[in-house]
Amino acid sequence: MTVSTSDPTKETGRTPSMLASLLVLGVMVSLILLAVMFFGSEVADGPLQVSMTLSTLFALTVAFYYGFRGSVVSDAIRSSVNGTMGTIFVLLAIGAIIGTLYLAGTVAAFIYYGVELLNPRFYYITVFIIASVLSMLLGSSLTTVGAVGVPFVGLAAIMGVSPAIAAGAAISGAILGDKTAKISDTALLTIATVGGVKIDEHARMVIRTAIPTIIISALLFLVLGLMGSTTAGPIDPTEVQDTVSQYFNVSLLAFVPVILIFVLSMFRFSSFMCLMLPAIAAVILAGFTQHDLIVSLAGDPSLSYFEAVLKVGIDTLANGFHLNSGNASLDSLFNGGGTAGMLTTMWLILVAASFGAVADFTGMLRRIIAPVINWTKGPATLILTTMLTAIGLNTVAADPYVSIVVTSRMFRNEYMKERLKPVTLSTAIADSGTMVSGIIPWNVNGALFAGALGIGTLVYAPYAFLAYLTPLVTVMIGFLYFRKDHLAGDDDATAVYGEEPDKLPTSAQLA
Repeated sequence: MTVSTSDPTKETGRTPSMLASLLVLGVMVSLILLAVMFFGSEVADGPLQVSMTLSTLFALTVAFYYGFRGSVVSDAIRSSVNGTMGTIFVLLAIGAIIGTLYLAGTVAAFIYYGVELLNPRFYYITVFIIASVLSMLLGSSLTTVGAVGVPFVGLAAIMGVSPAIAAGAAISGAILGDKTAKISDTALLTIATVGGVKIDEHARMVIRTAIPTIIISALLFLVLGLMGSTTAGPIDPTEVQDTVSQYFNVSLLAFVPVILIFVLSMFRFSSFMCLMLPAIAAVILAGFTQHDLIVSLAGDPSLSYFEAVLKVGIDTLANGFHLNSGNASLDSLFNGGGTAGMLTTMWLILVAASFGAVADFTGMLRRIIAPVINWTKGPATLILTTMLTAIGLNTVAADPYVSIVVTSRMFRNEYMKERLKPVTLSTAIADSGTMVSGIIPWNVNGALFAGALGIGTLVYAPYAFLAYLTPLVTVMIGFLYFRKDHLAGDDDATAVYGEEPDKLPTSAQLA
């Protein structure tokens, strides 16, 4: 048996040139654009994954040419993929909760009561307000989208309003908590990487930048509703309720799984637990409240009712819910979820994380960004460059956490040189990379939102106003205010920021 004596350091090559780095980025962008051009809103059903896979292979080829060998690149990819495990488990939980919310009659209850209580003309702004409030309380866009986005997007079709705009409203509200909530994973990671800023100070500052975008977004959703964005004439609530009641036993008990999501979130359970435990509870609830539906779905008279509940519950968790009423429009509405339905999204997350790992580990990202940093002249352009970098890293690395960490580490010294307060850097990062990740199809958050709502990222993105209004508003505020907000004259910038942290908080999505 031969023992390898190779030196791992010899497998680390030299940093690719600017031309090679730009070529890798250009190939990725070109392949994505081709996929979008050929497949449109269905691009995330496989074509986008193929584009990212081919982009990763090309990046690996360039890395090999510059001397990076198998084990070190594999370790970088493995580390990046391991970092997505929490997200993937959350994705599986989202698939499970969607299917079981249908089975327990929760979505049916939203429709039953919603058609009577909600006005289609104020539908979008209502969804936006509810999602905004809950996300700031829960600090998790993923939990908010799973609990609020799914039923409201399903109800949109019945109300005669656009599901795409409803999805945009839900996501706009959901991502607000990612930057403003004091318990948000991304907010805590941002202040940890920047250093010298406390969560209370960061929260106060990002709320200030959020207020204008919240007002503008709310007005846009209000205008869209009032300007007649409905796709159908007036609905008859009684007719809708009678139709729903034919297949589901509707009661207020159906809201128990959603309430449980909020309760677990308030007790700081992980995103996975906050969604998976209510999914199991929804199956149990369905066993008590949806007798006729379960017997029908089981399709086997020889089974006892307990066995039928087990069979239907397991099938719903795995493969989602399918009504099979014979009414095509109704079956289309009550159809979705299941962990198996999330496999293409998992594929996208894995290949995107692999591409980001290669581009980051080999130094391609830093090679491209370094000249941009040198271009900055003064505080205003530094803030603008920081935000553009965070957005760019979200696009290339496909992960908001990578974007936060890399941007912070690359710009910390520049902010110290300009004597800008640490909260200025944390705000610039939070209001750019964190906010846009949900409207990038191959980004972790974009893929999760699309998988949860069953609506392509490119379909809802134009209506996720908060995502792209926030960077624009913050840049304007930065030019008017942040660039003048320097440290006090006797403050030592190095002491204020402190040492760059060696250990950073991770996204606790499983425990």
